[in-house]
Amino acid sequence: MLLGLTGGIATGKSTLARLLLGRATLTAFDADACVHELLATNDEVISAIRLEFSLPEAPIDRAALRQIVFRNPEARRRLESILHPVVQSRWQSLAKDCRANGTSLLADIPLLFETGAATAFDTTIVVAASPQVQQQRLADRGLDREMIDAMLASQWPIGQKVALADHVIWNDGSPAELERQCVLLLDALFPTRNE
Repeated sequence: MLLGLTGGIATGKSTLARLLLGRATLTAFDADACVHELLATNDEVISAIRLEFSLPEAPIDRAALRQIVFRNPEARRRLESILHPVVQSRWQSLAKDCRANGTSLLADIPLLFETGAATAFDTTIVVAASPQVQQQRLADRGLDREMIDAMLASQWPIGQKVALADHVIWNDGSPAELERQCVLLLDALFPTRNE
């Protein structure tokens, strides 16, 4: 089974993914981790980004790049045009392997719906939280209000994602509540897993 996991920024996608991976045998793909790897090790991607954004010949400063792309939607689209094809190729390869092997894939892709990738998955899971909780979590990461607003505005409203999801996990509560929902989700997805 191919599971597409998404949600808004700071809703708890990564936390839910860790919980799911800890309770079920799933191959994992994390789009954010893939991007971090590409920015650190993929010479072709690094060169394309340096050229596109006139960055110096040094490791790409992700914080500086974030300042550029979240304050300028056109710059964000240019960055995505470099990154998305490579990221997509990676998860599609994993998905093909999982299908061939009869195993399950959990792919954490923040822009699952925005990029049209959701159609490749058997089921979609959205982790949602209220805007106030998202804002507080981002502020706790040291981001200023302007950057928080820009980051939240860069993604579809969470309600739009919820409306498209097969399963929704609401993550405004405690870690214990998120874990309880994780168990219920796995029971729904894999009803025979504990037999």
